[in-house]
Amino acid sequence: MPSQVEPGDRLWVEATIDGQVVGIFESRAGPEGLSPSFLRDLATSLADVQPSAHAQVPDELLARATVVVPTICQNPARLVRTIEALLDLDYPDFEIIVVDNRTEADRPALPDFSGGERVRVSVETKRGVSAARNRGIADAQGDIVAFTDDDAVVDRDWLRVLGSRFALDADVEGIGGLVLPMEIDTPSQLWFEEFYGGFSQSFDAEMFSMERLKGVDELFPYAPGRFGAGNNMAFRRSTLLRSGGFNVCLGTGTPARGGEDLAIFVNLLLAGGTTAFEPAALVRHSHRRTEYEFMRQVFGYGVGLTAMYVAMIAGDPKHLVAMIKRIPGGVRLLTRPRAERSPSSTPSYPRRTIVYQVLGMAFGPFAYLRSVARDRWGS
Repeated sequence: MPSQVEPGDRLWVEATIDGQVVGIFESRAGPEGLSPSFLRDLATSLADVQPSAHAQVPDELLARATVVVPTICQNPARLVRTIEALLDLDYPDFEIIVVDNRTEADRPALPDFSGGERVRVSVETKRGVSAARNRGIADAQGDIVAFTDDDAVVDRDWLRVLGSRFALDADVEGIGGLVLPMEIDTPSQLWFEEFYGGFSQSFDAEMFSMERLKGVDELFPYAPGRFGAGNNMAFRRSTLLRSGGFNVCLGTGTPARGGEDLAIFVNLLLAGGTTAFEPAALVRHSHRRTEYEFMRQVFGYGVGLTAMYVAMIAGDPKHLVAMIKRIPGGVRLLTRPRAERSPSSTPSYPRRTIVYQVLGMAFGPFAYLRSVARDRWGS
């Protein structure tokens, strides 16, 4: 809990069991911080909660892993922080590939990393996080390829949890993990958690396949936010090579701005694959700190979502019919009660946030066409 808390302050409390975060709850600070009644209610609500049963796998059964970190190095100190956390991972055999995604014109030297031969730098001048990740896949020596971003910090057990899940579940081809805020210091950082429910919307371990969820989830497999986020995901390298990797016309750094992480999970599922969500694989993310950055992010997420849908329809027009059938469910998702999005009981993000999202979604199809044109003709 923060060291300087005044009575009446809003507090977000992370509840953990056996070191694993199993929920986030909101409270108001009393004279001595959290009230005894809140703590009693919290203990009661968590009495039957079981953390993810991730078994420890002997080191010799864990596959060699590669962690790919795309970067344009806007904040060298944060990049160093990300790499230092990766170097501290509890995992027997892994490498780190930092993919420098800057052009020749804006490429001063990257900061020094202390990992020696464990850290390699690859260069990908084709702009966009998808192209950078594909470069990392091509250069990877691991059987498992995990991804995080240069504004995130992984938990020390992150890679062991992912590697163990792959070792124990032979059918699983991709895994998304839990992403929680590094800090909530500014209103904009709180708005992100309130408006989206953060990057992760579940604390439960899940398995996904078309057979498992057919008829169960009305938006499956097109719903955003369920499978994992680009700053915390891992795949078998063989799966990535077979599927062709990430769509270079989607993602940050392209006109489409996003959607590449959801697209790779959805396409894997539609091809008959199985994915998982593993909340014990934890990453902390530094959210945007200013209102301008937040609104730009909201617009960009809207762009990326519909750009991804257009990309899927362009690949197979049958998706259009399936998506039209899911429009009522999508509307319900956008307008779902606040309590289902985040622990916040008090609206605090500006009302215009939804306008920025809708405008982004309206622009997404045009952004994708522009991205395709740039990829083909360099325009």
